[in-house]
Amino acid sequence: MRSGRGIAVAAFGCAILTHHDAGAQDATLHGVFTGSIGVTDNVSSAAEPPAGPGPDADGLATASPGLIFTYTTPRTAQTLSYTFSTSLFFQHSEASSYSNVAAWSGRFVTSPRTSLTLGASGSQGQLNTFQLEQTPGTTTVQGTAGGTTNFVQGSFNEGFSFQPSPVWSLGQAATFAVYNPLQDRPQRTYSAANTLTAGRSFRHDVAALALSVGYTHFDNVPVTDTDPATEDTYTSRDQLLSTLVASWQHDLGRRFSSQLDLGGVVATDLAGGAGSLARPSGLAALRYLHERGDAAELAYTYAATPNVFLQQIQLSHMLTLRAAVPILPAWHLSVEGSASAQLAQPLETNAEGDLDTGPTTLAVLTDIGLLWSPVIVIPDFALALRYQHSNQRTEARTAELPDTRVVRNTLLLSVSGAFPRQMAPGSRILMTQPFGSAGPSGTPRQQTPSEPLEDEAPASAGAGDAAR
Repeated sequence: MRSGRGIAVAAFGCAILTHHDAGAQDATLHGVFTGSIGVTDNVSSAAEPPAGPGPDADGLATASPGLIFTYTTPRTAQTLSYTFSTSLFFQHSEASSYSNVAAWSGRFVTSPRTSLTLGASGSQGQLNTFQLEQTPGTTTVQGTAGGTTNFVQGSFNEGFSFQPSPVWSLGQAATFAVYNPLQDRPQRTYSAANTLTAGRSFRHDVAALALSVGYTHFDNVPVTDTDPATEDTYTSRDQLLSTLVASWQHDLGRRFSSQLDLGGVVATDLAGGAGSLARPSGLAALRYLHERGDAAELAYTYAATPNVFLQQIQLSHMLTLRAAVPILPAWHLSVEGSASAQLAQPLETNAEGDLDTGPTTLAVLTDIGLLWSPVIVIPDFALALRYQHSNQRTEARTAELPDTRVVRNTLLLSVSGAFPRQMAPGSRILMTQPFGSAGPSGTPRQQTPSEPLEDEAPASAGAGDAAR
C-alpha cells in the first residue's frame, strides 16, 4: 500500500509540473484529489442479528488522488485515467483497504458518416467501501451479500455508429466484463452483450429501437442448503437475456427533456434446462440539464440485469432521484445527491424445475452532500459535508431462517480539487442510461466529444446524446 501511495503522489505532482508542455501538443493532464474524514456505524457492512454478528462503529479517513490525461485531434479523442483510493479505519484496521482504478476510452472518426468508440477499465477494491469512492450524485443502489470482500474486475466495450442521413442513425455496441472476488472459492461472473440500435431524429424528438442480447456465466454458485450438518455444494449458471425496446425522447424546452422506453425481456436458462421467462421492461424519465453543469433527473426503470455481487440476474423495479444544483450562488453553496429504491427478485430454478423469481430484496440508498466551492480562489476546489444511508433487506428462503438486513450510516467531511481547472463543467450526476446504450451489463456508456471533419457539419444528436 505504501508504494502505491508514493506512485499516486508522484504522478499528481507530475500532472502539475507538465501541464503547460502537454497543452501545446493538443494534450492535457489533470491531477485530481479527494480526501475525507468521518464516522460510520457499520464498518464491514455486517448483517444485523440474528442473521449476522451485528454492526461495529468506527472512524475512518479516505484519500483518493488520480490523474486524467486527454489527447485530441480533429479525428480522435482519447482519455486515460488512473485513481488510487484508500480507506483507513481507526479501530478496525483489518477492514482498511485500498483500490486502484485504471480506464481508457477513445473515439475515432473513421469517415464523414461513421465513428468508432473503444474503452477498457480495470479495478480492484473492497465491497465495504466501494460506495464511498463514488460522488453523491453517482452512487448506485445494488444489493450486496454484506461483509467485507476484496475483488478485482475488468471490462471492455466497443461501439460503432453510422449516420446514413442527417436524421437517421444506426449503431452497434458490445461489452465484456469479468468480476472476480478474491476468496478461496471465487464466485466469478463473466458477462458479454451485443446491442443493435436504429434512431430517427426530429426537431424536438428522438425515436429509437434497440435489440440487445446478453450472456452471463456465474461460477461456484452456492446451492441452497438449510441443513448445517451437510457439506455445502456449488453449481454454475448460464443465463441469456434478450431485450427489445422502443424509445421516445422529447425536448420540453431548452433545459428539460423526457424519455419513455417500452418493450420486453426474455430470460433463458442455458445450463439447467429450466426454460425461459418473459417479462415487460421499461423506463420513464424526466431530466433537467443546465449549460453550467446543474442537472436533475427523476427516473423509474423495470429491467433484468446481472448482479455480480449476489451472482444473480435480477428483475428489478428502481426509482431514482438525482440532482446537483446551487442553493446559495452568492456563497458558492450547492447540493448534490441521490435517493434510490430498488425492489429486486433473482431469476432461479424453482422446485418444479422451471425458471422463476426468488426471494425479494429491498434496497434503499440516500447519499447527499452540501458543497462549498470558491472556484475564484482555487480551481475546481470544494469542501463537502456528506451523509450516506443504505438499508437492504432480503427475504429468507424458509420460515426457519431470519431475513437478512444490512444497515449503514456514514458521515464524512471531504475536500476535493483538480489542477488545472477543467473549463467544461459537465454534469455531476449519473443520468439513467437508455435501454440499448450499453446492453444488459449495465455499464454506462462514456462518450467524448470530437471535432467535426473538415468541410463537414457537426452530426445531429442521436439517442445517446439526448439522454446525457
